[in-house]
Amino acid sequence: MKHYLIAIFCWLCLSGYVAAEEIKYITDSFSITMRTGKGTSHKILRSIKTGARVEVLETDPTGYSRIRLNDGQEGWVLTRYLIGSPVARDQLAIAEKNIIDLKNQTSKLKQELKTLSADASGLSKSSSSLEKQNQKLQKELNHITKISSNQLALTEENKDLKQKLLSLKREVQTIQQENISLKDSSGQQWFLIGAGVVIGSVILGLILPHLRFRRRQSW
Repeated sequence: MKHYLIAIFCWLCLSGYVAAEEIKYITDSFSITMRTGKGTSHKILRSIKTGARVEVLETDPTGYSRIRLNDGQEGWVLTRYLIGSPVARDQLAIAEKNIIDLKNQTSKLKQELKTLSADASGLSKSSSSLEKQNQKLQKELNHITKISSNQLALTEENKDLKQKLLSLKREVQTIQQENISLKDSSGQQWFLIGAGVVIGSVILGLILPHLRFRRRQSW
C-alpha cells in the first residue's frame, strides 16, 4: 500500500509538467509580466499584451509555465493567464475580417457568375450559328458529292467517246489511204487507156494509107 501511494504521488508530480509544445494565448487582461524564473522574486523580462500568441514549452505544478514568444524570447508566466483560444476581442476582429473576406469572395463569385452567364449566352448563340453553318455546309457537301458523281460519269463517258473517236480516226485514215491507192490505180488505168488510144491511132494512121493503096491497085 505504501509503494502504491508513492507511485501515485510520483505520477501526480510528473503529470504537472507538459513535455509536448502547444499553442496558447494570453488571457483577456491588460498585460502580464514574463520573468526569468517561477515566482515573483525572479527578474521581469517584459510585459506581454492581451491576446499575444505564445508557445508553451512546459508547465510547472507551482502555477507557472515556460513560454516562447514570436521573436524567440523565452520566460515564465502564470499559467492561469494562458487560455486555449484567442481572447474575445481578437476573435471578434478575426470574425469581422472573415466576414469582410467572405463578402469580397461573394462579390467576386457574383461577378464571375455574371461573366459566366454572359459567356454561356454567347456560347449558346455561337452554337446556334455553328449549327446553321453546319447544315449549310452539309447541303453544299451533298451538292458537291452529287456533282462529283456526275462528273465521274461524264469522265467515263468522255473516255469512251475518245476511244470511239480514235477508232473512227483510224478508220478514216485507212479509208483515205485506200482512196489514195484507188486514185493512183485509176490514174494508171486512164494513163494506160490514153496511151493505148494514142498507140492505136498511130497504128491506124500507119495502116490506113497502105489499105487505101492496095484498094486502088486492086481497082
